[in-house]
Amino acid sequence: MDIERYTIKNSQRSHIAEAYRKIAANIQFSNVDGNIKTIMVTSTLASEGKTTTISNLAMVMTELKKKILLMDLDLRKPSVHKQFGITNGAGITDLLITKDDYKNYITEVYHGLDVITSGKIPSNPAEIINSNAIKDEIKKLTSHYDYIFMDTPPIALVSDPVTISTYSDAVILTVAYSETEKEAAQKSINSLRQVNANIIGTILNKIPLTKNNKYYYSYY
Repeated sequence: MDIERYTIKNSQRSHIAEAYRKIAANIQFSNVDGNIKTIMVTSTLASEGKTTTISNLAMVMTELKKKILLMDLDLRKPSVHKQFGITNGAGITDLLITKDDYKNYITEVYHGLDVITSGKIPSNPAEIINSNAIKDEIKKLTSHYDYIFMDTPPIALVSDPVTISTYSDAVILTVAYSETEKEAAQKSINSLRQVNANIIGTILNKIPLTKNNKYYYSYY
């Protein structure tokens, strides 16, 4: 697969790709002590570009010669599989039930990047997200990858991302320029801080770049 397929969405190809590379570099700087293995990416509301952003970022991280796993932990409305055009027939929920070899549930979408989808949507997503089983499985997977990126639901909609942040080494919040209200974003940050989440940055998404209304991604 061509990385440009996922990181380039308009004519300003180099600007978008370079913005993702800067984010990847900043993650590396945030991890100088080597204590960050799992990174959760979330947003305040839906349609802020969270899943597209995490998918692009995971691919760019492979340029740093890192082995990456992208995991879809949105067990309510999963969409990582749509980003890469793969099936969601079996994923993390199925792995937790079968306790099978994790390799039977991953798809290599790019050299250095594996994806494990959400799998079957459960009737009790909050219980699964808060279970010891999923925490133990993620811990096991960290021995096989340099980084695990986890896509989660928006914070304002459900409590899942706050729970996931308690067993994530780092958290990145995606904010849509001119769409996400400041108060709502601050409330999301406060919710994460209440559980001592390690917020390493915010990705400001959909910033106007030119008069033609192009967009790029920025990191603060």
